[in-house]
Amino acid sequence: MPGEAEVIHVVWGASRADTVREALRLQGDEARVIALSGSLHFGPINPLDPDVRHAWLKAVLRPDPYADQREPEEPWMEATSARVHPVYWVCMSDAAEHASFLEFAFRMNGRSFDIVDATALDFVTRDGIRKPWSLGIMRCEDIVASGLRDKRRVFTRAECDAAAAAWTSLRSEDAPLRIVRDARLVSAPLTHFDAVLITKATPDWEVAAKVIGRTMQHLTDEVDPPGQVVSDIILFGRLQALGDAGGLEIRGPGPGMRDYEVRTPTTRLPA
Repeated sequence: MPGEAEVIHVVWGASRADTVREALRLQGDEARVIALSGSLHFGPINPLDPDVRHAWLKAVLRPDPYADQREPEEPWMEATSARVHPVYWVCMSDAAEHASFLEFAFRMNGRSFDIVDATALDFVTRDGIRKPWSLGIMRCEDIVASGLRDKRRVFTRAECDAAAAAWTSLRSEDAPLRIVRDARLVSAPLTHFDAVLITKATPDWEVAAKVIGRTMQHLTDEVDPPGQVVSDIILFGRLQALGDAGGLEIRGPGPGMRDYEVRTPTTRLPA
């Protein structure tokens, strides 16, 4: 570690950063925590251009207005600056966290940093979740009680090279989705979650947000292995596409997921 470099903590997403920051404060650590932006588990990543990604998001996923946001570059520049020594917090079973971590390792270009890896953490959270599959479901009390901070270690040059190579391969594939399979982040088609989304709709009209929430719960809690975390942005985009294609029926003024209703297609008798 460079003698004068400031030790900072880095994690994907503002809410996770808030949780890590509070957990560190509870343990007497006042170090800065930087939240990285960008949901890199979906959308184009070759090139990793915020304008290209924003245009794709609007055209392909047609997001709820609250989700139509730019991805600032400043946190990435701050987290990978030569003036700091990063400690990266991640749970690799979460596709969004995994993708952000691979991009971070790629940008570090072999420079030394530390990692706090919560993957396969053998711990029961306050909410009763065994072996939490995402930092996003851990509260600051869970992080402290699990001793996660004490698992900090050096991320070796060999590991960094492997992570950068994995991300280079994913960037060359430039698939619309990236998911975790067998502990690896892999490319997936845009239709990957369609079948589950259709099965969670009913013959009765329901607010689209309810169907999306039920799909997310199924993927995180009811499949084997659990924790196939997916963004509601992806599901809302696919719900609209399925409505266009006839896989689901959708009605409403839009543009948000609470402004539409959805149901499974009905079979109409000939007049």
